[in-house]
Amino acid sequence: MGVTAGTDYAIARKTTWIFPGAGIGPATAVLTRRTLFLFPHRAFSGHGNVRSRTTFTIGGQSPVVAIEALLAAPDTTPDGLEAQLRRWAADVQGPVVEDLQAYLRVRVFTGWLRRSVAFSKKASGYDLRPESVRPTKLELPAFLTLLSDRPGVEIK
Repeated sequence: MGVTAGTDYAIARKTTWIFPGAGIGPATAVLTRRTLFLFPHRAFSGHGNVRSRTTFTIGGQSPVVAIEALLAAPDTTPDGLEAQLRRWAADVQGPVVEDLQAYLRVRVFTGWLRRSVAFSKKASGYDLRPESVRPTKLELPAFLTLLSDRPGVEIK
């Protein structure tokens, strides 16, 4: 049966994220009906004259390759997808796993310059640090469909 983009998940194959303790770098974001997952590809950090670069893998593969293989597998179910992403997040260093119930407001920006999905833990007002991912133009419709029936979603 498999899983369907927009119904069971939405993916941003390459976004930028600041990972606590690891640094900043490209990541893959997967949104399921219950959880936001961010898996880092690489992280760059520095302090003084010391700079470090960390490369992350899932089973010896780049996170985006492993996740795309899981999404393409015909036997992947929505619950199986969630369970496997949680297992990978527990096994590798760096991923961010956030329950969607923690986000009181989700703002989806569909413009060319500001195309993003911003997750805020504040119910209203200006949020100085919303967590956001930037899907491509082709990835954005899956986020719009997946979030369409969720309360607290603003589409701009």
